[in-house]
Amino acid sequence: MQAREILIVAVLGAFLSACGSSGTSSDSGIMSVRLVDAPSSGYAEVNVDVRTVEIRSDGGWVTLGTPDRVVNLLSLTGGVYDTLVDGAPLPAGHYGQMRLVLGSRNTVKLLDGTVAPLKVPSGQQSGVKLTVSFDVQPGTTADVYLDFDAHRSIFVHEAGASGKYILRPTVRAYDRLETGSISGTFTVAGTLAPLPGAVVTAQTVAGGVPSVVRSVTTDAAGRYVLDLLPRDGTYFVVSQPVILDTAGAIVASYEPRASAGLTITAAAPVRTFDASFTVATATGNVTGAITPAAVLPQVDSVDARLPLDAGGVLQPFIVRSVAATVATTGETHAISALPTAAPSRAYTIVGTRRSVDAEGSDTVVTIPAVSAAVAPGGTVTADLTFPP
Repeated sequence: MQAREILIVAVLGAFLSACGSSGTSSDSGIMSVRLVDAPSSGYAEVNVDVRTVEIRSDGGWVTLGTPDRVVNLLSLTGGVYDTLVDGAPLPAGHYGQMRLVLGSRNTVKLLDGTVAPLKVPSGQQSGVKLTVSFDVQPGTTADVYLDFDAHRSIFVHEAGASGKYILRPTVRAYDRLETGSISGTFTVAGTLAPLPGAVVTAQTVAGGVPSVVRSVTTDAAGRYVLDLLPRDGTYFVVSQPVILDTAGAIVASYEPRASAGLTITAAAPVRTFDASFTVATATGNVTGAITPAAVLPQVDSVDARLPLDAGGVLQPFIVRSVAATVATTGETHAISALPTAAPSRAYTIVGTRRSVDAEGSDTVVTIPAVSAAVAPGGTVTADLTFPP
């Protein structure tokens, strides 16, 4: 999932049947809400204190459920989910927003075992909001999945005495009946050994701009399942595997690959893509400053993009994405071990700044792209400047 599109929920078609009904009807439908997560290699745990799940109609907010418990998002991968709301009755009518109201027991556990508080701007007051639009009909049911991408949601602010981890959630909601999946197996080229721990993304490209819709990690056998992909969309499976040690350091980096476009439809909801990856013979790094530095509640993320062969056609894709870090000396970003070749390989570096207001509404600003010619064994500077 891509950071620029956080809190914009992909709901294709009606959540339920499309017949009109009044929000004042006494008849009800049934809704369940389940939480899943995308992978995060930089943390051991990401614990979120979910107090209530609410949905908004023209008449105001309706409480669907009160789970009131701490959920470790990083346990919700590989098909595992947490049921926040199980079969709640919901008055028939039109609904335009959902939100998760969070408590104060939010923490992040680092790879070294250190546990730190996780600050959630507006999450305890107005809630983490998701913009949706659907109609609930009497006697119908919906099984809604919230895809909470922890990897793209945690940012570090170390400036002054306010050093803290910030959670700015990347969340999308899906009706599972309206989705499909892409699955496959990744191997190491030349050996056919499985490639575990590789981050796999499903991306779309519109007007030359790529977006991450879903991301997962390959299991010990190199298998992956990109589920919850909205139907009637065309997706590209993209991966630039990096293998990490137990401290989170990169020990191997592989050449990136992309599939041809795979279309999910009601008639063909399940697609496959297998791939073998070659170890990069040379890598380089991209670092840079970001100005002006983000000031809470702002957070910044940075993508490295590269044109890849997608079924005989070059398409631009996001091959790596990192969160920027704010320190007392300013704000910086760093993307390590990007595959390159002599004399260099040109990546496009794009930054995104997000800010949330007191009501929980999100605003997004994208920095103009900067080209970075990454040379073998070298580090190239790609400074990013937000417009005033």
